[in-house]
Amino acid sequence: MQWTASVLSTVSADSEPALMISFDEAKYMFNAGENNVRALCHSQTNRKKVKAIFCTQLTTERAGGISGTLMTLADANKLNDLSLVGPRGLAHRLASARFFTYRQNINVIPVEVPPPSSEAPSPDHTPTPVFKDQLISAYAYSILPTPGNETSSENDTTLKRKRESSPDGPRKKSASNVASDPVDIIPTPQPASFDSPDFKTQDLSAEQAESWRRFIINNMFPGALGSKGKKPKAPPAEGVEGEPVHDDYRPRHSLPKAWYSQLPRPERSALNQALAYVVVGPSIRGKFDAAKAVALGVPRGPLRGVLSRGQSITFTVDDKVTGEDGETKVVPRTVTVQPEECVGPSSPRSTVIVLDVPSKQYIPNLLKALQNENDSVLSKLRSQKPEDKKEMLVQSIFHMVGKGVLDDPRYVEFMHDFGDNVQHIISSREYCPNPVTFTSAAANQLRLNKLDDAMFPLPQYRMEPHRKLSDIPNLPKHTYIMETNTVVPIHPAGKPAKSRQALEKDYFHPVLKRQKSDGSIPVDLSKESAQKFEEARQMVEEVKKSMEGVEKKPGDDVVVVPLGTGSAIPGQYRTVSSTLLQIPEWGNVLLDAGEGTYFQLARQFGEDGVDDVLRDTKCLFVSHAHADHLMGVAMLLRKRQQLDPPPQHPLYFVSNSNIHIAMRDHQLLEDLGIQETSHSDPMPDTGNGVIPILSEALHWKRPGVLAENGLWAVYDEYKDAWLDVDRSIKNAAALRQALGLSKIATVDMMHGTKCYGLVLWHRDGWSVAFSGDTEPTDNLVRAAKGVTLLIHEATMADDQADMARAKRHSTFGEAMDIGRRMCADKILLTHFSARHPKVPMKLLQPESLGSPRPEGAALPRKLPVVGLAFDQCSLRLGDMWKMQYYLPALEQNHMDMVAVDGEGDDEYIEKLRMSG
Repeated sequence: MQWTASVLSTVSADSEPALMISFDEAKYMFNAGENNVRALCHSQTNRKKVKAIFCTQLTTERAGGISGTLMTLADANKLNDLSLVGPRGLAHRLASARFFTYRQNINVIPVEVPPPSSEAPSPDHTPTPVFKDQLISAYAYSILPTPGNETSSENDTTLKRKRESSPDGPRKKSASNVASDPVDIIPTPQPASFDSPDFKTQDLSAEQAESWRRFIINNMFPGALGSKGKKPKAPPAEGVEGEPVHDDYRPRHSLPKAWYSQLPRPERSALNQALAYVVVGPSIRGKFDAAKAVALGVPRGPLRGVLSRGQSITFTVDDKVTGEDGETKVVPRTVTVQPEECVGPSSPRSTVIVLDVPSKQYIPNLLKALQNENDSVLSKLRSQKPEDKKEMLVQSIFHMVGKGVLDDPRYVEFMHDFGDNVQHIISSREYCPNPVTFTSAAANQLRLNKLDDAMFPLPQYRMEPHRKLSDIPNLPKHTYIMETNTVVPIHPAGKPAKSRQALEKDYFHPVLKRQKSDGSIPVDLSKESAQKFEEARQMVEEVKKSMEGVEKKPGDDVVVVPLGTGSAIPGQYRTVSSTLLQIPEWGNVLLDAGEGTYFQLARQFGEDGVDDVLRDTKCLFVSHAHADHLMGVAMLLRKRQQLDPPPQHPLYFVSNSNIHIAMRDHQLLEDLGIQETSHSDPMPDTGNGVIPILSEALHWKRPGVLAENGLWAVYDEYKDAWLDVDRSIKNAAALRQALGLSKIATVDMMHGTKCYGLVLWHRDGWSVAFSGDTEPTDNLVRAAKGVTLLIHEATMADDQADMARAKRHSTFGEAMDIGRRMCADKILLTHFSARHPKVPMKLLQPESLGSPRPEGAALPRKLPVVGLAFDQCSLRLGDMWKMQYYLPALEQNHMDMVAVDGEGDDEYIEKLRMSG
């Protein structure tokens, strides 16, 4: 039996470390940070047969992509159960995503590992696996930092909701676990009380709160409704491998009102808890020796299979015996054969260890936990006795370490504990370079940079580490840097090696080796692309000459940076929705923040430049509660909160009430910087924190008036100050002042869920309208008449109008029509389906664009300037007219890239989603 451990992604500007252990029959994932789905797509790793996901922490770095990963796995697989293992607070984190994370065909089983017990384990203690099936036994060891250090998980006291006073109470444990076992399965809910009109989440005890979270998770992932709406068979009996079937599932439209309330505060545990995982593989029997079997008289057939499975056999043979009278007789004889007589010795159970050590403060408790001689599993793994090595043998250890950990002699000595032949794979921002993870998109950007180096800047990268592993004394001899797409054979054991497929599909890094002394990088373009690139550049230069002396228009210096331009799922060339507006001398606005937005900023502006962008960002607008538009919010807020020096001004977070609730729920686990408010304070919020503004309060027709019922209603069960409409109006006035805006308004869009567009009018005389997701609506036309720039979704091609209507999206032609009707000066199309033509043929027809000259040239333009958004392009509004001359070159470039690199499998997965 062969099995491997592979690196899906490592630490870089666009990814965090994630691993996959793979057998033919099943896969097991370790960590699911943001961009995890994109890493799966880019590495072409099969998404099927994933049985469990293990999180080493609950931070955004380790678990920020859980929602997208779970939904993608559900879309790619048949009905199944999936175990999700992580530190205390895992259920809270999952439940906080209830507004935008759900799939009917999967049953997610959350298993929480509590903090370490203060009681010492008894001698020869046998730990309980947190997950076990026929292939692996996974053990988890909880690690906390030593007291009095900077990594404390206690959130700022200003983040606490005053209405919550429930004390921490005991947690219900699975019947199969005792107090010292590192396993905590979420208790079965008691749903009857949830329907009561008097049910309040702040009144719950700790155990009731966990039941409420379990109820929520059951309704996010019921595993109960297949295509025929039938309930599933019950999962395994309660224990570490399963728990009772969900009897509390109900359609989402009939969920109790408390669903839309904030979650109760979880027990204190939180972000400083890290987990070490020990994954013990199957016992693999030795080879069957047919020659020995023949010598022992073992007949051919089923009995040999019994021996191969490690069981003894008994059979009868007929011996011919010659008596004293010379007569030969047949005498039956019973023969017993033990498996070791004709089956070679079994291989030791190969083992992989996954460690997450955020800082040096974790080292003492790590050593205490993993050097525990009373633990029967760990003692055998660290033992150098031959008899123990025959039973279990550590093959590889993956180390995810923070600053200074590898400099500590205690940690290096600990690495030697497991023997000289163990392979150590290191993920560290100090010792790892910063190569590009998603090389297909980077290679495309490298080519487009030859068309226009300002519009298509190169991604920021660093091929040398800040420090070299060779500078660390006494490291084990088999120590390697963790690289994306590295495969480590576990059984049979082998050296880490880059996936051959990954090497063959990397069209970015090999090209960098051609870099010349002047910094330029030669790129091989096809004859057709080279010709179209040159023709496009010549036409642009001709038009620029004709524009000499033309006065700049208001807004010309505003820069639009589409960070993510795809829909539904991250793909090979496009990731999900996010757009940055850079307003010179005023600051930045982010429009939506899909998964990986922070990483896209880091690639665009560099490891240091991204901090400046976050400091200068004064408004974050999220249109609606769909995962591809908001799963990057928490990472952005967390990274902003960690800035040193901190921002000098607030970040105004404009979104609907459900999204605010989701982020406030998340903040109960890790500090996102969201400010608390008070009814007693009549002034707008100040400081440098994250200040909430309700989209509902800025409605273009009825500002300051909230709907009382229906889809657009805001439910304020607890009369929280942040839900006060007057406070949102005051904070919006402060936002206008901060960005130099004369007006800001939200527009109700048509998308089947509460979705708002946004219109910004600047006092300098320019304006921007953003649609979010929507089918064509007159609301936006009326609210944004004469806008300078319309950023509109164009999810579907024109021949997919029926699908667009079913999914409440717009086609390319419909988006253009909205722009024409509102008399927009410029239209930027984005949010493309993986099944959408990369450059729609309509745009390649000159008559669709009117005159080929921008406004200010000799001939006036009859229609708006239309541009297509590409991930990480940089569009200065005054130069956006160039895009129409680049379209033939962009189309040819796309055809060349697909011919070489392919489309990826994101189209298949998105087809499943869009048709579901």
